[in-house]
Amino acid sequence: MASWDHGYVTDVNYPSSFQRETTPSWLGLAGLLTGHRPPDLTRPFRYADLGCGAGFTTVAVAAACAEAEVWGFDFNPGHVETARRLAARAGLGNVTFIEASFADLARRADGDLPEFDFIVAHGVLSWVSAENRRHVIELIGRRLRPGGLAYLGYNTMTGWASMVPIRSLMRMLAEGRSDLAIPGILDILDRIKQAGARYFELHQHSLDRQLALMRKFDARYLAHEYLSEDWHPLMFADVAELMAEAKCTFIGSAELSDNVDTLSLPAGFLPLVAEAEDVYVKETLRDIGRAQTFRRDIYRRGVAPLLPGEYRALIDSVSIVGLGVPTRDEITFTIPYGVLTGLPEIYQPLLAMLDGAPVTFAEAQKSAGLANRAPTEVAQALSLLVAGGYALPGLPQGVSAEARRTSRAFNLAIAETTGSGGELTQLAAPAVGAAIPAEVIEVFVVGAILEGRSSEVDGLSDHVLAQLARSGRAPQQDGKPAANPAEARRMAADIVRATLGRRARAFGLLGILNE
Repeated sequence: MASWDHGYVTDVNYPSSFQRETTPSWLGLAGLLTGHRPPDLTRPFRYADLGCGAGFTTVAVAAACAEAEVWGFDFNPGHVETARRLAARAGLGNVTFIEASFADLARRADGDLPEFDFIVAHGVLSWVSAENRRHVIELIGRRLRPGGLAYLGYNTMTGWASMVPIRSLMRMLAEGRSDLAIPGILDILDRIKQAGARYFELHQHSLDRQLALMRKFDARYLAHEYLSEDWHPLMFADVAELMAEAKCTFIGSAELSDNVDTLSLPAGFLPLVAEAEDVYVKETLRDIGRAQTFRRDIYRRGVAPLLPGEYRALIDSVSIVGLGVPTRDEITFTIPYGVLTGLPEIYQPLLAMLDGAPVTFAEAQKSAGLANRAPTEVAQALSLLVAGGYALPGLPQGVSAEARRTSRAFNLAIAETTGSGGELTQLAAPAVGAAIPAEVIEVFVVGAILEGRSSEVDGLSDHVLAQLARSGRAPQQDGKPAANPAEARRMAADIVRATLGRRARAFGLLGILNE
């Protein structure tokens, strides 16, 4: 280990990823749904990402929120270089990346950094020392403006307790470059299990799940997750006490379904949670009830609950924008204890409305399935559509010309990177101030249209096939690659047609393509 890394994995960079729950529009909606006034997104705002990694989320927010001032901080020079290169390729002038440790940032004078409306720290607190954890929270206390929102995403002891000794063993077994060591470590863990280790028998359910998940993840991610010196699943109360010192109050979860106990807890557990008055007890009970593995907490600097009339006016004006996700007969949502099937009389009319335009909460209240239902049911239905990946909260000011320009440049950079073999399959969507997931072929189709290429199926299919070949990929259907060139062309054409249909309409509403 190098002396500057403090035991954190730095021999391989963290893989780029996008965290939708850390975006301003998402956090604003989550805060409002819990009854708290969010930062005003109709005016320019400041956003900071502490421990931003390769900066993909940070750059995407800057591209989709052109009027915002966006900052990313990371102590790894490789991460900062990658983030700056992506921002430069997209021609973004509203994002700044600083290479600095949390200790370095904590020592900075107050005037060196501005106040922020949003500060996010995803996947940081559980992977740093107690000292650095205090530095992070001190930074939030000093740099989050009154009324601002902070997001903290971290591992929780209730879902990770059984992995503590296993994680220690994994670190002992690591030799050489961390990501290359992962396959051998997983093989040894399998051998230990198959040899009848009593510990695996006692913790069979949780360990079987964790080992199965590990086999699906990128080795670079697993190296950062398990092999750093500091790895500390936390309890909510410990984090909340530190945040209280920073004058920040817990207001809810960015995981929207976690804020609705009937959706996230076993029915028999609900009375226990309802009886608890202390927030530390209540949240700990919720974590135990869900066997929570990862918390996405939202804190507010200062408490100023909304009056009922203010809340209703703000919630009525919130809009959500459909993502054009194909749906079958059933609308399903993944919740902490299983899969929930939505009532078709509620969700089918809502999805039909979203196909044509963004839908405000007030408009949804008048839809066929919700006209006679309480406002809380309307809010829950729309929240589930957002949490389920069918829609995203819209920005109140709509799409500016500048945001359309910066998002276009970002998306062209994504298409070029993906064509070179990269895995950045997210597109900046200025209508929602975030990025949305896209299939590789969708990225190529969007890139071609933004470049001004023909929008005919045959021409786009040829372009897609050429890009797939250049990036070492092939068309797939149901996870199976094409058997021959003719089948590859048919598969590509089918996906292109689908992209030019409902999905393209959604891309227009999202500001990715011209409507």
